[in-house]
Amino acid sequence: MAISNGDARTEIRGWLKDNVTGSGEVSDDYPLIENGMLTSLQTVELVMFMEERFDIVVEDEELDEENFGSIDAIAGLVESKVAA
Repeated sequence: MAISNGDARTEIRGWLKDNVTGSGEVSDDYPLIENGMLTSLQTVELVMFMEERFDIVVEDEELDEENFGSIDAIAGLVESKVAA
């Protein structure tokens, strides 16, 4: 399945809005973990969503702030997984 980085951002932003931020908008580079917006439990829930939605597998060693620190980082991870 081909998915653009913009599509991944839209899907991730929608999930965050439904499950984390409520009606609050978050910029693509907003530090989600650093600012305490995304908890470890929410990160696991987001991974489950990503694996189902994008048909990817996120490895345990990929569960870090580098990959989940912002919408940009998460979308980049999805794009790299889909392209592989």
